[in-house]
Amino acid sequence: MKKKKRGVEERRYHPLKVIMGISNRLFSNRCQKFMTDFGMEESFQLATKRMQEHHGVEINSSAIRRVTLIHARRAEQLVTEIDVAPYASKQMIVEMDGEMVPLVEYVQDATDKRKAKKNFWAELRLGAAQNHFETTWKYAASLKTPDHLGDKMKGIMERMGQNETTLVHGIGDGALWIPEQGERIAAHKYSHLIDLYHLCDYFLEAVKSWTKDTKTEVDRLKNLCKEGQIATVVQELKSRQEIDKDHEGLKACIKYIENRPDQFNYKAAIEKGLDIGSGAIESGHRHVIQKRLKKSGTWWLRENAASMADLRTVRVNGNWNNLWQQNSERQWLQCAA
Repeated sequence: MKKKKRGVEERRYHPLKVIMGISNRLFSNRCQKFMTDFGMEESFQLATKRMQEHHGVEINSSAIRRVTLIHARRAEQLVTEIDVAPYASKQMIVEMDGEMVPLVEYVQDATDKRKAKKNFWAELRLGAAQNHFETTWKYAASLKTPDHLGDKMKGIMERMGQNETTLVHGIGDGALWIPEQGERIAAHKYSHLIDLYHLCDYFLEAVKSWTKDTKTEVDRLKNLCKEGQIATVVQELKSRQEIDKDHEGLKACIKYIENRPDQFNYKAAIEKGLDIGSGAIESGHRHVIQKRLKKSGTWWLRENAASMADLRTVRVNGNWNNLWQQNSERQWLQCAA
């Protein structure tokens, strides 16, 4: 509230407003936190019902959407700002993978946006890192380039205790960008392992060449790999191919293995107590990304999808409270304007 005194405009001091952190027709920091909490977990329409049910406040979905996305954009700077480990890490595990998310684009200056929109799918890359023998994972996501995700993962891993002596055990499917980013992050200290259960998908198609009991044969080949006999497996597959030269499953499996040398050393990983499957990243797809970004009927603008992914990784990385401690009065006033 303002008043004029002797030609000079002055602001009145409102102790209650300052103490309570509220202002007329604007959302308090606490209210924004609740709105963002629901908006990042549920659809914006359902978030309005949650606000009414849990806090007795009626707020329309467009306001919840606006507040949630503003704080989601703020979250990018906090993705890598996790607590610094008190000691250097000797061994780390890192998993990376990509998945398709639904996006929408609009033609600029179109009079009817409904007729000028384009729905498509784009790859969102997700990474997870863990210190060996610890239970918590830290995540990062990117809708940009593999290098962008690699830079985020590097920042997170350094705060987790990675240095020039830290061994990094990477796991993933056959995507070439995954070991490339692992080598960018840890150079010669990085070793890559193909997810054994992903390899079994190729085995499944290959064994159809000579048996109907696919489960038994896949298990046999999987056990040979775990015993360090990947060369024996390839030799057998090639001998089978001499009998059935045109079998596509055999061709694909042999090519898949031969194009990725030194990425199937499961025996050494097992002896060190390291993972041979990428369960953490598969779980991360579900609870970090898919739970919000892949709801039925949902299509995202690219910048909004990237921001929402950052917001959700900030939550799962334990930085949720830091996001609100850094939310100044000026920011929340602008947010609700």
